[in-house]
Amino acid sequence: MNSALLKSVAGEFGTPVYVYDEATIVSQYKRLKKAFGKQEVKLHYAMKALSNINVLRTLKQEGAGLDAVSIEEVRLGLRAGFEPGEIMYTPNGVAFSEIEEAVTLGVMINIDNLSILEQFGMVYGSQIPVCIRINPHILAGGHANISVGHIDSKFGISIHQLRHIQRIVEHYKLQIVGLHMHTGSDIVDADVFLQGAELLYQAAGYFPELQFMDFGSGFKVAYKEGDFVTPIEEIGKKIGASFQNFCKEYGRELELWFEPGKFLVSESGVLLVSVNVVKQ
Repeated sequence: MNSALLKSVAGEFGTPVYVYDEATIVSQYKRLKKAFGKQEVKLHYAMKALSNINVLRTLKQEGAGLDAVSIEEVRLGLRAGFEPGEIMYTPNGVAFSEIEEAVTLGVMINIDNLSILEQFGMVYGSQIPVCIRINPHILAGGHANISVGHIDSKFGISIHQLRHIQRIVEHYKLQIVGLHMHTGSDIVDADVFLQGAELLYQAAGYFPELQFMDFGSGFKVAYKEGDFVTPIEEIGKKIGASFQNFCKEYGRELELWFEPGKFLVSESGVLLVSVNVVKQ
């Protein structure tokens, strides 16, 4: 974005105003897709990072899906033009009525709580395919407040409760089509994703109807010049190879999903607080 363009925006809309660079968002999206090489990856944009409807529409045009954490985000995603099947809804601590609305809207439900999983089974049984969010008990992230995959986290069902999950699934004949994890934000170590991946690979044997695995996100972005950032190409190369090997051993192909948020949009915005514009 050059100064002439920014002055033009300020002149038309006044200040303060946020300006987002579509080309930067598209470039980041394509970079992440390319990082996995021959391994196809489905990117669901974590819209909590920036829910501007035009940003959503830009990513929709590029082929992205959406990661939503509230029914309001689900509604906004649909308004932006996403198909229900392109939206993954991952609630935490919401009323079951919100999950019922999401089912009615037709989006993919990602359940992170045993009691909700059982309630879902009682209501829907085998009718509605569902994803399960696993807590891998991995302490990762920039600091404690953004580490969400550790043993004390409220997010996800413990990896040690797989037998319990299996009993609920078998009792209600649930269709578990996806496994999901998210260990935290601001992760700079590629091996954290590999460690989590190995746990999901082990869990896969409990769910014969699996169609995809979602490794979340948490890529570290630069907040100031010289900041450490996540080595995207290294992660893509390692996870891509690891996932291909797993599918070969597993005996069938699954889809690989990631949920980037800040990585796609953090470098795209400029806040114009005050710009000298001379109006003719």
